[in-house]
Amino acid sequence: MNCHSLKTFFAIVFFMHLGVIAQDDTFANFKTTLSIGTPPAIFTTSFDDKVAERIKSSTKVDEENREDYAKYSNYALNNLLKSGFVLYGDPMTKYVEKVAANLLKNEPGLRRRLQFYVLKTNTTNALCTEPGIIFITTGLISQIENEAQLAYIIAHEIVHYQEKHLQKSFTKSKESELNPTTSYEDLVLLSKDHEFEADKDALKLYHAAGYSDKEVNTVFDVLMYSYLTFDEVDVDSTFFGNPEIYIPRSYFPDRPNPILAFEDYDDSKSSHPNIRKRKDAIADEIKKYSDWKNNTSFLNEEEFKTIQNIARFESVRENLLVSNYIKALYEIYILEKEFPNNEYLQTSKAVAWATINQLSLNGKKRGLTEDMAEREGAISILFGLFSNLNQIELALLSLRQIEDVYKQFPSSKRVEEIRNEAIGSLAGLRNLKIDDLESVSYRAAQRYNNKIDSVSSTPKIDSTLFKDETKYDRIRRIREQQSSERGTTTELTDDNFSLFFLYDLAKSGEFHEIYNAEKEKYTRSKVIRYSYNEVNEDDNNLSKSDLILITPRLVAETKGEFDLDATLLFYEYLNGGFEKHAPKDRLKSKDISLTAEFTTEKYNEAALINSFLIQTANLKNNNVKNLWVDYDEMNSLMSQYNDPYLLLISGKYYFDKFSSKAVTGDAKYIHIATGEIYSSRAYDSRYKLNKLSVEGLTHLVFSKFN
Repeated sequence: MNCHSLKTFFAIVFFMHLGVIAQDDTFANFKTTLSIGTPPAIFTTSFDDKVAERIKSSTKVDEENREDYAKYSNYALNNLLKSGFVLYGDPMTKYVEKVAANLLKNEPGLRRRLQFYVLKTNTTNALCTEPGIIFITTGLISQIENEAQLAYIIAHEIVHYQEKHLQKSFTKSKESELNPTTSYEDLVLLSKDHEFEADKDALKLYHAAGYSDKEVNTVFDVLMYSYLTFDEVDVDSTFFGNPEIYIPRSYFPDRPNPILAFEDYDDSKSSHPNIRKRKDAIADEIKKYSDWKNNTSFLNEEEFKTIQNIARFESVRENLLVSNYIKALYEIYILEKEFPNNEYLQTSKAVAWATINQLSLNGKKRGLTEDMAEREGAISILFGLFSNLNQIELALLSLRQIEDVYKQFPSSKRVEEIRNEAIGSLAGLRNLKIDDLESVSYRAAQRYNNKIDSVSSTPKIDSTLFKDETKYDRIRRIREQQSSERGTTTELTDDNFSLFFLYDLAKSGEFHEIYNAEKEKYTRSKVIRYSYNEVNEDDNNLSKSDLILITPRLVAETKGEFDLDATLLFYEYLNGGFEKHAPKDRLKSKDISLTAEFTTEKYNEAALINSFLIQTANLKNNNVKNLWVDYDEMNSLMSQYNDPYLLLISGKYYFDKFSSKAVTGDAKYIHIATGEIYSSRAYDSRYKLNKLSVEGLTHLVFSKFN
């Protein structure tokens, strides 16, 4: 529907029989969605075979450009497949296939020529690629409201395939001297006419399948508002979960930022017509069809709801990966209303708060809220709150939130470690005196003070308020009252509200024990000076550790333009260098090779590692293990290796008549256990692209490991 580049750090993406599932079973122990079953042929067919087949089928591309089209379009597709974000055999993909089957029930031949996959990204998008491969993003699934809306979007992409818009657009791009790149976004410059045609002709399939015409306009609303979260819910005090938390009203903006999207925007520089033009055009086309049905679904509606929620859980996960922590917390808040005690969501909440706190303690909180003015809708309230909280207030509030998750799941060792680290983080706050923390909540102290203010003598208790009280309820109430009487040493003002956040921990011996131990370590670390040998101890470890190779990032340019043939040759030479210089027993390849040796197990492992790389790059923090998004999966995977490092190789070749030819590159080594990132020296060879110049790069890359 709208092609965007899907850009993520360290991931190579260049453009961008499920029956009814009981929700409790699906989400009680939610794990990120991975691919299932036998790999489809697009993952196992060689690049050369794909190119040969594409040349034969590209009848709408000028004959002189067909080979280029076949190579570039397959290279762009392969890069997308190698990202690890393409799903097959999973519940979401199975559902998309069912909707497509219903849409094409009268077109069995067309159905056999098409393939459907789900792409894990929060970008709200659908994309048709050659040869008849249609991707639907999790971001889109999280935003749509029903099966009919998905059906119309799929129909739109099918028309792009039927009318060979991709092939026509490639020819047009060549005529316009717009050089094809490795990105589908640049390779396929769909025109406004193509979009109008796809909107119009999609109605034929959509109407024949029996869906409601009333859902078509809503699809365009989905696209217009897709930059917002998947739902718009007011933020109130339930956001914090704990009713004892008090934060002054002054810390929140007076009102949310307005939602500014409008239909008739300037589309003069866009390949897509604006929403108003598309709605007007489609309204005329809808009138040409009679006997519209009123169906929004043919499949079980509960199945759609399950699929939608899977996509929304994946949205939370991706926001944690790319450091959109406030958005992750807002989405968790929305999902909590349906899944109030879900361990995955609550653990994700603890991860978000812990990471926000670490960024704040490292002086990087501003990065979280710098685009606050651009945020629209209810979520802008949260951006305003985080902008106003100072370092101590945020540290105490974060620990409060994490402690409440720990109380929900006291047997979770991971949450316990996150909680203990949050306690330890208080040790680095110079202006926080731990003895100043109150052993009663602000709300409890407020309630007690109000009673004192209203009655000059001992306050009278209304027994009807406690008629269903058990013995233990009474004990807890009495102890709270005692704490209010004895524990409040701070005047109740908006200036010191945060001192009441840890009312239960303030009187906990365990809390003080953890804090004091961390305080001692923090004090000691300030005076330690490391020797030269200690600094280089990590280099010695490199010679013993396993090395996990991720898909390298290589590019070749000739005269300032991307050169695909030279890029493919670059990869070939690099693989030869691995054979010659890599530590034979310790190099473990997780390069997603699209060959006959491709397996689903290897693909899922590589997908997890790519996600880890994205999170590591965005965390900017070495202490990452307990904050891993895919914590259990990564622990299980990494246990197979000896103290592993991830290896990322980048290389570039460039040549033109005005400068020296050169092969350049470097490598990064990421220590899984600590998150530490080491870099190799930069490599620069003033020779043409050949085995010798590229082997020099691999020799440099592996020199620390031999």
